[in-house]
Formats: sequence, structure tokens, C-alpha cells
Amino acid sequence: MTPADIQDALTRAGRLLARLEAARDGDRKALAERTRLVAAAKGRLAQRDAVDTYLRELQQDANRRSVATFETLLTALVQEVLPGEKPVRLDLTTERGLPALDIGVERPDGGREDVLEDNGGAMTNVVGMALRLIAVVKAGVGRFLALDEADCWIAPERVPAFYRVLDDGAARLGVQCLAISHHDVAGFDAGLTVSRIAGRPETGVAIEGPAGTCAAQWTPGMPGFRFIRLIDVQGFRDATLPLSPGVNALVGPNNHGKSTVIRALRAVFYGEVRDSLVRAGAGSARVEIGVAHGRTLRYVRQPKRTPVNLWSLHEADGTLVQENGTTLETGGRDVPPWVEHLFGITRVEELDVHVAHQKFPVFLLGEKPARRSAVLSIGREAGLIRDMQALQRERVTEDQRTIREGEREITRLREALAALEGLDALAEALHGLHDQAGALAEEAARLRERAALADRLSRAARLATGAAARARALADLPGPEVGAELGRSLAEARNREALGRRVLVAAAGLAAAQGRVVALADLPPEAPPPRDMRHAAAHAARLRRLARDLAAAEGRARALRDLPAPPAPVLRPDAAATARRLAEIGRRLAEAEAREMSARDGLAAAEAEMAEVLASTGGRCPACGTPAAPASLLAGHRHARTGEAA
Repeated sequence: MTPADIQDALTRAGRLLARLEAARDGDRKALAERTRLVAAAKGRLAQRDAVDTYLRELQQDANRRSVATFETLLTALVQEVLPGEKPVRLDLTTERGLPALDIGVERPDGGREDVLEDNGGAMTNVVGMALRLIAVVKAGVGRFLALDEADCWIAPERVPAFYRVLDDGAARLGVQCLAISHHDVAGFDAGLTVSRIAGRPETGVAIEGPAGTCAAQWTPGMPGFRFIRLIDVQGFRDATLPLSPGVNALVGPNNHGKSTVIRALRAVFYGEVRDSLVRAGAGSARVEIGVAHGRTLRYVRQPKRTPVNLWSLHEADGTLVQENGTTLETGGRDVPPWVEHLFGITRVEELDVHVAHQKFPVFLLGEKPARRSAVLSIGREAGLIRDMQALQRERVTEDQRTIREGEREITRLREALAALEGLDALAEALHGLHDQAGALAEEAARLRERAALADRLSRAARLATGAAARARALADLPGPEVGAELGRSLAEARNREALGRRVLVAAAGLAAAQGRVVALADLPPEAPPPRDMRHAAAHAARLRRLARDLAAAEGRARALRDLPAPPAPVLRPDAAATARRLAEIGRRLAEAEAREMSARDGLAAAEAEMAEVLASTGGRCPACGTPAAPASLLAGHRHARTGEAA
């Protein structure tokens, strides 16, 4: 395995170790969190009984406090209107996890009686009126209450007391009331605003009331209804009922339209309406209610038209109100959400809290105990405590599950961590292996450097051997004097060769000149005139050049005729052998010179490489480490250990 393979294997091992360490750290963190959660769950379970006991006692105390206030209030109202009547008692229990309210009266013997079934109508009227006031306030809705013949079962002599209680309760609770009654309440000492029905339905019912007095009691932004105007509503052609912030009473003979006002309010706020609301012969019925800031809430019932019902809110100048970019005008059969939002008159637990129905004067007493509690918001505090108890039960279940599952998870995590206990030792071992791998890489690099150095030494030795062989070959060559004689002979031979080449060139020139002379001699004495006179000048020029060439050739011929004949070469008997020997000597001399130059070049290269090797080793022999020079290494260096020549 190479050092690179070792390094790759160590890198892979390091990555695997890092993943294992991350898993171990995650398990440690998870173990700590699980241990904390299990400990907290066990701590809560240890306090389970104490918490349950505390919540039970808190619920009982909340029930007592919730009903005590209502018992006191209802008892005071009943005894104010009906002196000597039995006190009212409330029992708050639980039905299917919800608060349930029982309303009764306490007999002298300590027993209980049902208000509706076991007592007279007067008791029912008083308790029903009080329950409506409480519901309007506790339900958190609009503080307006319309009662239709709520005093129907009370004796005439007790009616003034009934309205005194209503006026006092409305003033204390900030509730605006409209009471429809067949009693003449104008002479009552209660602070009521009384309006009367006038006229007859056949000719058009009118309403007579203190409009100026009522208007003076309002400020622009004060919540509440300023008036109720009826246009073509059953027996009313166009009548306005003024309202004050307190208790308002509308009185008049029976069957003259008093309850029509209630039906108009139920149409506006509950959407409970029929076409019979429209006056006979009219195309539509309109109800207008004055509200804060001079605005008017308008409702129109228009049979056989679409929409059949139309709700709208108008500014004091008659324009439609716009809020958040929406025009407050809506048609349909259901009451628009903005009406409920702005005025807060709506059903509570499907019961008509704000606008009572004449035919159903009993309120809540005929309902189930759970609905009574919900409408009056009695037991809400106890309900919160029950929610806390339910939450406690859920928490106990969750804590038990947390302990059960957490202990299993803790066991698993501990086993996993036990399997990873040797990671620290592995990390140290891997670190040591990394150090060893680094050292091996350094040693491998040094070995590669030594191998390269040995290869260079081998090449240098081969160069030195070749140089020595060339030196020995040069030692067998002749001396300088033989070389000088051989040089002179070669120079003489080269001169003779050059002279022969010149003689051959001159002979060739002489033969050419003689040929031209013969050619010129055959020409006629006079050249015929050329046919084309235009080229006469050119022919003349050519003839002149030929005459000059002829004269020159004749001159060279005369010169060559005057030359002496070449001497015949004098050859000695061993001239041929001598010439061959000279040629061989010249060839060997050239080869020797070439080998000498090559040897010198090789020796210089070997010395340069030896110098480079010694420079890399600090001027010491790489084999024995003793100081050495390039020349000594090539000449025969003796090593310090072995004593042998390099």
C-alpha cells in the first residue's frame, strides 16, 4: 500500500469517526433532555393528589361565590316587588362536564320549590325580568332590552314597584330599556319616559311622546337608540317613538299596535319577519332607528321584490355609511354581520335575550339548567376550573406516557452510548496513525531523493567510464610530427587537385571558343537585310555582342596556345600505398578529433553533474559522507568505511 493509499484510508476513517462522534453527542443531548423530562413528569405525578384536591376546593369555592351574588340580587328584587316572598336559591352543578344552574325558592322548612312550576306568575315575571337584565350584562352584548307585557301577571298595586326595580337595575347596569305595558304607568314615581299610542289602526296609529325631552338627554357619541320610526308598518302610517337613555314605556289600549314596535325590532335584529308587517295597500314597510353620531339604521321589507329585506346605515345627511371601503347596505333574508357587530343585539345560546316576545314572557325558567348557566355566564369561573381539571388529567396521562416511553428511550440511549465509549481512544489512535503516516510520507520522499541521487551517480559513472575509454583511444594516435607531415602532404594534394580543375575548365573554354570561331567563319561576308526593318536595331545589337564574344574567344585561344604542356606526374613505386595510408590516417585523425571532442564534452558534463550532486550533499561523498571534489570522485575517490575506490 502506497503512502497515498494509507492517507486515503485514514481520511475515510476520520470521516466515519466524525459521524460516530456526532451521533454520540446527539445521543448524549437526547439522554439529558429525556432524563429532564422524565424527572419533571415524576415530580408532577408526585404532586398529583395535592393538585386534584386544590382544584376541587377551588371549584367549590367558585361555585359558592358565583351563585351567592345572584341569589342576593334575585332575592332582593323579588322581595322589593313581592314583599314576604321566599328567598331565591341557585344551585350550580355539572351536567356532562358543563355547569348547570337550577333556579328555585327556599321554603321555610328548608326545602326547594321550582320558580316556574311551583309558584305564581308574579314570581315568574319578576325573576324573568331580573334574569334578562343579568343576561344582557353577563353575555357581553349590546345593552338594550325590550320587554313586552313583562308585568302581565303582577297585580296592579305591585306594578309600580316592578318598574321601580326595573328602573333602578337598568340605571345601575347601564341598560337602555323599552317596556310595553297595558298599565297606565304615567303616574308611577319611577323615572320612566312614557309615550302613548294614539289613533286607530284603521286610520293610522300615531305615537305621542316627549321627543324634545328625550333628545336633550343624548350626547352625539353616546351609545343607545334615539328613536324608532315606523313607516307603513302594520297599523302605522308614519309614527316615531322617542327614546331616552334609561327606561322607556309605551302604553295604550290593547290591540292598538303596542307590540308592533317589538315585532319591528325583531325584524331588524333577528330577521324574524313576514309580509304581514307591511301596511295594507303599501308597497313596503320601513323601520328607522336613530343611533349615535346622528346616523340612522334603516330596514325595508319589500314583498315581491329582490332583495325582499334591505338593511342600510345612513349618515345624518342621508348618505350611506362606508367603513373600511365597504358600503353598509346589505340585502337578503339574514341579518348582515355588520348590524350585529355595530349594535350587539343578537341571540345568546339561541335565546332572544334583548327583544322579548309577547307570547313567551317566561325567560330561562323553562330552559335546561346547562343553558341557563351558559346564558347568564354563571359558572364560567367554575368552568375554567373544570378546564383546569381536564388539563390536569391530560397532563397526568401525558406524564405517565412520558415516563413510560422516556425510560425505554433512556435505556436505549445508554446502550447506544455504551457501544460508543471507545471513540475517544479511537480518536487518539487515529491521530497517532496520522502522525505515523506523515512520517512515512517524509521517509518515502527522502527515499525517492536518494534513488534519484543514485541514478544520477550511475549516469555520472557511465560517463566517466566512456571518457576514460576515449582517452585511451586517443593515446594510440601518432605524435605531432607525423601529423605535421601528413598535413603538408594533404595541402600539396589539395593544391594539385585545384590546379587540375582549373586546367579542365580552361580546356572546356578553349573548345567552346574554337566552336564559335568555326561557326563565325561560315557566315557570309554581308548579312542580308532583315525582312522586318522594325527589328534592325535589335539584330545590330546582337551582332555587335557576337563580334565582341568572338574577339574574346580568339584572345583566349591565343593565350591557351601559348601555354606549356602540363608536366607528367612523377610517381614513386609506393605512391599508391602511401596515398591510401594518408587517406586512412586522415580519416582516423578526423575520427580521433571527433572522439576527443566528444570525450571532452562528456567529461565536462560528468564533472558538472558531480558538482551538482556534491552541492546537494553539502560537498560530501553521498556514499561515505567524507569531503570530496568532482575531479576526485571521477579520478578514484576512496571511501572512509570500505577503503575501495569509487
